[in-house]
Amino acid sequence: MTNIDDRIEPVTVWENEEAKGHALCAEYLFREHVEHTQAMRDRHAAYLASLPTDPQEVIRAALKLMHPTGDDYPDGIEEALHLSYALEALVKEGDLDAKGRSRDAALYVASQVSYAMHRATRQLDRISDILGNPGRIERDR
Repeated sequence: MTNIDDRIEPVTVWENEEAKGHALCAEYLFREHVEHTQAMRDRHAAYLASLPTDPQEVIRAALKLMHPTGDDYPDGIEEALHLSYALEALVKEGDLDAKGRSRDAALYVASQVSYAMHRATRQLDRISDILGNPGRIERDR
């Protein structure tokens, strides 16, 4: 950046923050960041390339994720639903302010619900990627 007098100006704190700190970090840190980012971009490109493009294959892949091994819902949904009922009962009936078995049980069930929902979200994200892949390819042409 130059000013009116054509003097070279240093990178400002705000400019560096806009660049997520990469403008003024050590060169090796910047290179590591670029290499790491490129590796992630390459991995994501390989993932996108692995998604089906044929309409029938897209439908088949999405249905397989939505109903794994004949289940009614994607992985984690039914488990989270049942656990949420158990958590509701624990919260309504338990004394969760004091340390003890009820509180430990509620924390465990809440953790399991969170884990199940994380799995379900991953499955739903993949289903969305699969269903959107033909359109993405068309847009990228």
